[in-house]
Amino acid sequence: MSILEKFKTFILTSRMSNTSIFAMAGPLGVLIGVVLVFLSGVLIEQLVHYISWRYQRAKSGVAAIFAPLITSAPELAVFTVAILQGELEVAWGSIVAQPFMAATIIYPVVLLTTFSAWVAGKRRNKIPHVTRDIAVPLIAFTLPLLPILFLHPEKYGVIGRAYGVLLLVLYVIYAKYMLREEEVEEPEGGLWLKNSLLQTFVAILSIATGAEFLVAGIVELGVTLGVDKTALAVIIIPIASVIPESIVGLIFLFKGQDNEGVSAMIGEKALYGTFYPGVAMALGVYTLGEAAALALLLAIVVSIIEIIIVWRFGYFGLSAPVGLLAYVYYISRFLTGVI
Repeated sequence: MSILEKFKTFILTSRMSNTSIFAMAGPLGVLIGVVLVFLSGVLIEQLVHYISWRYQRAKSGVAAIFAPLITSAPELAVFTVAILQGELEVAWGSIVAQPFMAATIIYPVVLLTTFSAWVAGKRRNKIPHVTRDIAVPLIAFTLPLLPILFLHPEKYGVIGRAYGVLLLVLYVIYAKYMLREEEVEEPEGGLWLKNSLLQTFVAILSIATGAEFLVAGIVELGVTLGVDKTALAVIIIPIASVIPESIVGLIFLFKGQDNEGVSAMIGEKALYGTFYPGVAMALGVYTLGEAAALALLLAIVVSIIEIIIVWRFGYFGLSAPVGLLAYVYYISRFLTGVI
């Protein structure tokens, strides 16, 4: 059984069997999930402004470090639970899924968000416009994925663990640089819940609950419509992972705040390209079966194309058609039993 199959089975069986409350909402759970995820995004956006002002740190840095850590909490929980249950391949599959989804599904979502905002009069540009310097961190957090393809745990277990530690060190250096001091004015409006710790807790709870409602709602909707469970898994993975984790960056982009929005997106790539793979490899929880290797390879190829586009044209997200094709290709390989 491939990693994708095990990941699909783990997500479906664990969430369908332990989330009766979420399932009771039926197809309405999709709407509830969307509302909760959006609410979480707004709460985290406020926290980014507040923390930036409270500690006088660069707003783009807080968006790049703090927001992805909070929004990825549910996936970290999946990783942890999988390890505790002895499902090491599932744990690694949840890690591999992140850079793959961040390089394939997220760019079409970015373009859809910014175009919708432009139509609504919230943005001046249809596509996020960035400086060529953005290509540098994109390169920095794409290249670390490449050596993983060659560090087969059967042959290079010790080296793989050491490389995992190196990835963690790289992320710490990046975080320290991004969270540099900068003079920031007090934001208007403040925090809805007045207390930053309480708002952080509610944001995490909201995004985790929202993701569960999304999953349960899609499952129930699929059952109602008679959709195959494999097809459901193909839908669940991107919706339950990418959208909630990217909601903060998408909100910034919708409002035309491209620096913060793109920083949050790059922060996700940094987290998924260094921190999470680093944790898994340092713990020895990784495999290089065909499914994992193909996911990493496609993530690297699409990311390189995005880097070239950013460097050449100064626009973020134009690799969306390539990313979507890569996703469809991967899923077709899975559905035909090749991986």
